[in-house]
Amino acid sequence: MSTDTGADLRARMAALSPAKRELLTARLAERGLLHHLDGGPERVEAEPDRVTTKQESLWRAHRDGDDGAFHHVGLVCGFAPERDPEDVARAVRRAVESHEALRGSYVPDGLGGVRVRVHDADDVPVERVVAASPDPAHAFRAAGQLAVADGRSPFRLDRPPVRLRVLDARPAAVLLTVVAHDIACDRYGLRTVLLPGLCGVPVPGRLRPRDVAHWQRRSLVSGVIREQLGRSTARLAGAAPLDLPDSGVREGARIPVRIDGATGRGLDHLARSTGSSLFAVLLAAWGSTVAEWHDRPEVLVGCCTSGRQRPELGAVLADLANTLVVRVPGRPQPAGAASIHRIRDELTAALGDGDAPFERVFAALTGAEAVLDQDIRVRLTLDEEDGTASLPGCLGVEDVDFGFAKTSLSLELAIRPDRGPTGVVAYRPSDVPRAAAAQLTGMLHARLAALSRLTG
Repeated sequence: MSTDTGADLRARMAALSPAKRELLTARLAERGLLHHLDGGPERVEAEPDRVTTKQESLWRAHRDGDDGAFHHVGLVCGFAPERDPEDVARAVRRAVESHEALRGSYVPDGLGGVRVRVHDADDVPVERVVAASPDPAHAFRAAGQLAVADGRSPFRLDRPPVRLRVLDARPAAVLLTVVAHDIACDRYGLRTVLLPGLCGVPVPGRLRPRDVAHWQRRSLVSGVIREQLGRSTARLAGAAPLDLPDSGVREGARIPVRIDGATGRGLDHLARSTGSSLFAVLLAAWGSTVAEWHDRPEVLVGCCTSGRQRPELGAVLADLANTLVVRVPGRPQPAGAASIHRIRDELTAALGDGDAPFERVFAALTGAEAVLDQDIRVRLTLDEEDGTASLPGCLGVEDVDFGFAKTSLSLELAIRPDRGPTGVVAYRPSDVPRAAAAQLTGMLHARLAALSRLTG
């Protein structure tokens, strides 16, 4: 369906009789398309300088200048050496012209808030670098080092906060590095919106960041997001985030998490037998481990989502990622999978209200306005295959590790078609001692093994 489907359907529904409206609603439900009727974003011409709640919170945190130690997003994409570097540069320039997020800056609106200023495409330079290399792996490493340096160099938010380089590393490869401040776009958007376009793969959709911001602001006052926010805060009433030290130092460390084949198969079986998902099972393991370590009956875990559950948002290059807050009980029952059922239901409810901005949920929960996602302190992320491995002419895509940890304590896992979950426990040594992180990781391995032996 096109990005205008939601608006078209809502207009049609308004003109139908109650009986026909009920019939159409039932058919949409069967096809999983009811989201087209809930007042989602549409293309609008009004208020082009609107920002989302997340962009506003990030701007308030960095309005005086990014300190160069922030969790930016970055990637390195390799193309076959036969591709002309100038062709890659032209494709990048077309992307800059097409995506407002790559040429937007953030300035005060005169009323204590922030607005977007969209620059001309020529204001966003695409740097050309010649770094001949005989080996693709060496070329990727060199590009990655440049990207890390770009990410650790402070951004000015009154200029477009994105850095683009085309590296001529022939005969090994031609590479592109993209580094952006979180306020502009997220890693998922870079991979699923920007890169396909550079490889000649069309991504359908006509919405822009301004459309999403307009809808969010309007809906926070009266609409679906306001309703979701009310349900989210009611569901989390009485819960409190884990009180971890917060030094403000973002330097991170990582401990590998290895899930062997037998454990992975057992976790998959548990997910299927409980009518759940692998994510819910991993959330139960991680949350209960952290709760047990801190002797808490439950813990709140922040779960990152792409924010693109609506088809009409598939082609929007922006930071649409949102953090869901999920209540996870400690000490899962050893004799059954009741805890998995509970986590499944908690996670399903959170996903159903996934448009409610984390900043507003956190404020209602704690009475203190959230500045960044790190305020939830404990997080879980699970990345799955996003299609970049099959892009035509693409030699590979690598995320850039800037050496920072998103929060004090997080479990970061990925699933690839050729293997089960793998990843790391990421933490900030200034907040969580290494010995504690190592013991937590050991407890997590034991918890995962125990859960893999459960039945639904």
